[in-house]
Amino acid sequence: MKKLIDFYNKHFRQKLFNKILMIYSIITIVSLATLSVFVYTYLINGQVQKELDANNRILSNIGNYFDSRHMASEQIMQQIYQEGSSMLLDDIQSLLKNDFSQYLDDRLMRYSDTGIRRRDILAFLRLQMNNYPDIRKIALYSTNKKFAFLMAKDTQDYYPIDTGGLQTVLNKYILTDKSFTTISNITNLTTLETSGNLVIDYNSDGIYRAFQNNWDEMKGYVVVLSPSGNVIFDSSNRYYGAKYPYASQLKTAFSMQQFEDESYVNLQTTNRFGYWIAGVIPKSEITESLTGLRNTLLLVTSICIVAAMAMTYFTIVNFSRRTKVIVRAMGKLRDGDLSVRIPTEKNDELFHIADRFNQMCEDLTGYIDRVYVSEIRQKQAELVAFQAQIKPHFLYNTLEAIRMRALHHKADDVGEMIYILSTLFRYSVKTDTIVPLSDEIEYCSLYLDLFRIRYARNFAYEIDIEPELMSIPTLKLSIQPIIENYIVHGLIMSRTDNRITIHAAVVDSRLQITIRDNGCGIDSAKLEQIRRRLEEPAEHPTQSIGLLNTHERIRICFGSDYGLQIDSLPHLGTVITMQIPVSQGGQLYA
Repeated sequence: MKKLIDFYNKHFRQKLFNKILMIYSIITIVSLATLSVFVYTYLINGQVQKELDANNRILSNIGNYFDSRHMASEQIMQQIYQEGSSMLLDDIQSLLKNDFSQYLDDRLMRYSDTGIRRRDILAFLRLQMNNYPDIRKIALYSTNKKFAFLMAKDTQDYYPIDTGGLQTVLNKYILTDKSFTTISNITNLTTLETSGNLVIDYNSDGIYRAFQNNWDEMKGYVVVLSPSGNVIFDSSNRYYGAKYPYASQLKTAFSMQQFEDESYVNLQTTNRFGYWIAGVIPKSEITESLTGLRNTLLLVTSICIVAAMAMTYFTIVNFSRRTKVIVRAMGKLRDGDLSVRIPTEKNDELFHIADRFNQMCEDLTGYIDRVYVSEIRQKQAELVAFQAQIKPHFLYNTLEAIRMRALHHKADDVGEMIYILSTLFRYSVKTDTIVPLSDEIEYCSLYLDLFRIRYARNFAYEIDIEPELMSIPTLKLSIQPIIENYIVHGLIMSRTDNRITIHAAVVDSRLQITIRDNGCGIDSAKLEQIRRRLEEPAEHPTQSIGLLNTHERIRICFGSDYGLQIDSLPHLGTVITMQIPVSQGGQLYA
């Protein structure tokens, strides 16, 4: 048992194609074996039905033969009653009522009285015996005199027999194992009394003629039984002289019976004699006749199984070879070799796997390159932003000293501006990249307050953001550059209604921040240039810390699906829309 388990573990447990080969082989063998059994069973059943039909035709012919013999006996009796105004009937009545010598005297007296020679019943019966070769003996039995006249086929004479009764005549002088008889009553038409019987005994060898044309083709044997089970005819010559040993089984309704061997049985009882006519076909004779077919079927099935298994083996070997190539390529990829490629052969599932693997290697190489470049670009952008801070720690300390000086000299507005500026620098000193939206909005509010103090009569702002949106993570210093861009390039100093609004809303799982102003706007040519630079990834990191820098940093942190959109009309203002994900905390994207 342990060896069997070891063999399974070695050759099948971790060998997928060996399992497939084993399962397919089992399915092939079972399927073809089942098909062969089905075909052989079908042929056996067909041959059995063929033999039963042929046997049934033979039984029908035998039944017709019995009916014809019964009809022959009836025709003889009809001739006796109809022949020459019943002259034969008178003659037979004279024979049955008198002794044989008295019968002869009666014939002479009738001849002398009428001058007409009356037809002789014995001669008539002799003639019928010659007309029907199957008749073996004919007997006339007298009911009153208890004697019989007997004619035999093998002799030209007839002789009277003193008997004790008709059954004695039948048993002692007529009936044999190979004959069957008809018994007809002879009735006196005047008194309507039965004066005797006409017994006609037929030789059962005549039954052979009923199926002699099919004798060579017939399988099994045919028996004819009397109602009591005595054998009238037996084509196998085994059961004469006794009752048929399987007579009781013939009365069952099953066509398959256990006789000497397991046998198929046909049975007919439709003849006028009431005999049982049975055809018995041993099953072994039918199977023996199909031995050659069975051997051929086994040979063909074996060849098909071997051919199917061979084709399966070579097909699986080919798939196994191609699969091993894929496995080896995956191993090289796991070891860091991104240059590995799988050769593609046939256009099948393994072809698609190899093609997808090769494409994956190319995509992975490109992805790694893009991530590497993106990291460099991010570092450079952070460096530019850091450099732009102009040493905020130093500036913060310096501005705090100036603010205290301004307050000392009662310059409150200057002190407030310096306080706001120092707060802005303090926020920029933070190293966080992702901050809550509330921090970024507070920073923008301070920045706008700084310029509101400076341009008190020319500038106003509005921030419209729901409180529940303030906790959404956003990119640090992403809104302030847009506001600064408006202050520097869009503010019109000759106007007193300069205005900028900041609005935020969630649209399709995105946080959409809209910065709208009524400044001088952007002409169409420059606007198209800015849009093109926003849409096309820069070949090199941009030196701008305004719109392009902010757009690029958003794409680095949140992915290429996010960033800035800009719309503007000259002298009417500009609308900049920023889109970032709602649920994502910020991570590096290629």
